[in-house]
Amino acid sequence: MQSIFSNRILATAALSAVVASGLTACQRGPEPDAYGNFETVEVIVSADCNGKLLEFNLEEGSRVHRGEIVGWVDTTQLVLQRNQLQGEIAVLRAQLPEREKQLDVVRERLAKVQRELARYTALAEKDASTRQQVDNLHYDAEIFQKQLDAERSTLDIQTRTLLARIEPLRQQILQVQDRIDNAYVVNPIAGRVLAKYAERYELATIGKPLYKVANLDTMILRAYIEEPQLAAIRLGQEVTVQVDSVYVKNGFRMPGRIGWIADQAEFTPKVIQTRSERANLVYALKIYVPNRDGVLKIGMPAEVYFDPHTLAAQE
Repeated sequence: MQSIFSNRILATAALSAVVASGLTACQRGPEPDAYGNFETVEVIVSADCNGKLLEFNLEEGSRVHRGEIVGWVDTTQLVLQRNQLQGEIAVLRAQLPEREKQLDVVRERLAKVQRELARYTALAEKDASTRQQVDNLHYDAEIFQKQLDAERSTLDIQTRTLLARIEPLRQQILQVQDRIDNAYVVNPIAGRVLAKYAERYELATIGKPLYKVANLDTMILRAYIEEPQLAAIRLGQEVTVQVDSVYVKNGFRMPGRIGWIADQAEFTPKVIQTRSERANLVYALKIYVPNRDGVLKIGMPAEVYFDPHTLAAQE
């Protein structure tokens, strides 16, 4: 009698377990096509100049805009170096010859001789001057013309030499100015500051990370699928992403778009469970999901349904 009673209890318990399992399966709904975790493109902003960080108006979690100046490095030494180079250029420019004024002296002498030559040539035609006087003036005119050409060549050489010495200084000024411009810390993308690695008045060096920023408006769900599922997806395909209620109150679903599919298989990551629990090789894909109201967080797990009618049928 006791054995019969025990068997009935065991049968009832087994039936209850089956019913509970069935209810759980109904509540869970259809099996997802893929699993993954959210991530985003993170940009580490580094210093482009050496010096003390005089300003760094940035806090973790704050929103920053593209092109926004969030700080700058001390440029006192660079400005002094630029001023010194500009002074050297000013000295060289002062040494440039006043070409036209120096040539005017020889031009006036040549013009005077040419006028005399013309006058004596006219007198020689009337036998009022000798041929010797005309030849002498003609010779003087040639001499002054050669002096004018030589003076012009000398002044041109002096000018080119000084300008050639000025050009490297101008290039050095451009280099120093570029370093001064790089002293400003300009935010490259719009997003939120994830981490801050430096504080105001610390010494910044070229390449030293200052902060990390990411655009959280569109999150990337990196999911993994098995090889037989490749035929069911394509680039640009619209999918449904579901976040469990464990992470968000009441859970929620949102549309996503497949933006990248790996061309090579890889071993299943430890944190990912595929439809067959743990496939040996899987393919990664990236699904871009709009982060409405900032609900999605980096590292949050999610499920993917390739066919939107799957969830619609459940409802």
